[in-house]
Amino acid sequence: MEQDERTRLSFASIAISFFILIVLPLTITGILISRGVVKVGEEATQANLRILDEKQKHFIEVRTDNLAEAVAQFLEEREKDIRIATILPRDVKTYQTFLNSNSRGVMKSSKVGVVKIPVPLYREIAFLNSTGKEVLKVTTAGKVPDYKLRDMSNPNNGEFGYEDYFLKAKVLPPGGFYMGPVVGRHVTRAEFKAGKHFDGIMRIAAPVFGPKGFAGVVELALNAVHLMEFTKHIIPTEPGFYATVDESKKDYAFMVDRNGFIISHPLDYLIGGIGPDKKPVPVMNEKNYNRLIKTGAGAMNVNYLGFLDENLPKIERIVSEGQSGSLTYAYRNTRMFVTYSPIPYYGNGFKRPAGFGWIGMLVDINKYHHLTQEKVKELQEKVARWQKSSITVVIVSLILLFLIALILARGIYRISGSSGGGVLPWDDGEGGRD
Repeated sequence: MEQDERTRLSFASIAISFFILIVLPLTITGILISRGVVKVGEEATQANLRILDEKQKHFIEVRTDNLAEAVAQFLEEREKDIRIATILPRDVKTYQTFLNSNSRGVMKSSKVGVVKIPVPLYREIAFLNSTGKEVLKVTTAGKVPDYKLRDMSNPNNGEFGYEDYFLKAKVLPPGGFYMGPVVGRHVTRAEFKAGKHFDGIMRIAAPVFGPKGFAGVVELALNAVHLMEFTKHIIPTEPGFYATVDESKKDYAFMVDRNGFIISHPLDYLIGGIGPDKKPVPVMNEKNYNRLIKTGAGAMNVNYLGFLDENLPKIERIVSEGQSGSLTYAYRNTRMFVTYSPIPYYGNGFKRPAGFGWIGMLVDINKYHHLTQEKVKELQEKVARWQKSSITVVIVSLILLFLIALILARGIYRISGSSGGGVLPWDDGEGGRD
């Protein structure tokens, strides 16, 4: 009986030893891992919420300012181009080389993500003589036939309706230049939904002088897509750039010119232009808004939208004074956050402090909160899954290790028992004597 009792105690001591050395540490480690996962999840959730409240607005404000500075720098570079154009030899080869050597990337979606495709900066370069007649015009497609050349002493002969760039440029002093508004054919709502986008230009013209004085005007047609690129691919609350931006989420950037017209927006049909009659489409106002917004047959000017949102013309007045900032306000049972920053370009005709126009970024706070809560919920679900997985792994490991401990304990006991009286490797040899 005494020997059986000693046998049970020896086996139990081996099993307990294995439990203390292997199973117990794993149990403690599993508990710590599980708690750590929960703690990390809670901290990540709180950080996600704090970003919106404390950092995200500031991030959007800074991003708006930086974007406005980038547009100004882009326009300053165009000044250099028009000055170069005035001294170029007036022949087809030189003009074609000028067009081909000036390009800039335009973002497109592809199988590997968002990529930049080089697109010529200018659609055309033309020389008009002292009377306003186009003498030489070269486009990205080649030389324009003589019979298609226009007499721009009459602004009504413009490709996009009334265009007076020749009259504006001919009266400028040497070194002066004219930069016109964005013009193009208006895109209706139906056309936009069918995949058509606004395809406009911005005229830049400068006088040319010879030995006898005024010799004519050089004109460049800047592809407006390069202006639109600055805002077209931005989601204010997200870093990086996107091939397309969903306007319905109210989380986008836009650009306004010095007269209050929208010139870049996720919805191209809000951008002005000429209609089929070659006349500018009507500007949306309180009387025609409901009709024009349905068809997308009107131009949006923030100065006329006070009936929709009094803050839009208010922002226009603020940026015309050269001020940047942000507003948070209630609008139709939601909260809107908008940042604004004037484009500090003061080239010929763009006076201080208004400059070229302004950049805006708009966020529907309620929708963004909803999206944030969805992210938080998703994160919490992931944390719960991680916790369950870690607990499952620990439990399975405990069971396996417990079985292994029993097998090892039984094996060691049998070995020690067969070696003479059940003496264990860590015993002092006294256990077998009465």
